[in-house]
Amino acid sequence: MGSKPVPPAMPKRAIAPPATQPAGEMIDLTDGEMKFKLFIPPDYHIPADGKINVTVHFHTVYWFILDEHLRRGLNEPLVMFALGEGSSVYRKPFEDVDRFWRVLRLIESTLAQRMSTRDVTIRQVDITSFSAGYGAVREIVKQDRYVELIRRVILCDSLYASWDPATTQPGATSRPAEENIGPWRKFIALAAAGEKTFVLTHSMVPTSYANTHACAKALIDIVNAPIVEIKLNETAAASDPEYPIAYRADIGRFHVWGYHGEDAQAHMTHVRHMAEVWKSLDECGDR
Repeated sequence: MGSKPVPPAMPKRAIAPPATQPAGEMIDLTDGEMKFKLFIPPDYHIPADGKINVTVHFHTVYWFILDEHLRRGLNEPLVMFALGEGSSVYRKPFEDVDRFWRVLRLIESTLAQRMSTRDVTIRQVDITSFSAGYGAVREIVKQDRYVELIRRVILCDSLYASWDPATTQPGATSRPAEENIGPWRKFIALAAAGEKTFVLTHSMVPTSYANTHACAKALIDIVNAPIVEIKLNETAAASDPEYPIAYRADIGRFHVWGYHGEDAQAHMTHVRHMAEVWKSLDECGDR
């Protein structure tokens, strides 16, 4: 790995559906009652050894997340899930511990059929999510067989939890419930050791449950990542007038980047700059 990635600026960014459909093939797939989409970029070819990489994204409209991955330079298959609102609609399907395995096998067979080849094997998976999409990712990282396959997890203001009841009493310091934070321990430990990549960017939007900031602090404590406060205008990311970066915490390939902002746009701006987060990793040699 090269130098440490540079957190990007996260200014407000207006978005709109593209005037023309991007080149490539969009395929509707199902696993039981769950519907999702597979995008195959134009001119994509299966490598000679049949081993492929795929990116999987959870939550938000298909046209936008495709656009964001194309902006970051996507040249491999993209699997997209837009299951609805609330983390439970992402969590519940993936409580079936074999669900993700079936999805990956379906991707392999679909690509083999479309590309007229016999042997396709997914060797590596990158996962991104926004907002409620973490509900699926948390279920997936509970399983060692999936952790082995995953290279990167990028959460765009996408990690919440219940409060630990023992810490909600008067005078206690509230902390996220271990049942919600514990599933991340193995993956973030591997990231801190440089074996995987984990990125969480978060806003300061308050919620009645443990928000992304509170969950970020819990993860930072687990891996003992040093927190570096960033002064206003100290970096390009700290110069945005509305949502400047407040701090960063990095160890190995574990990265948490916290940004100011407590309104709805502060939340939305994170996924609208996912491409820049991805590019930051690529530019520092984290591939």
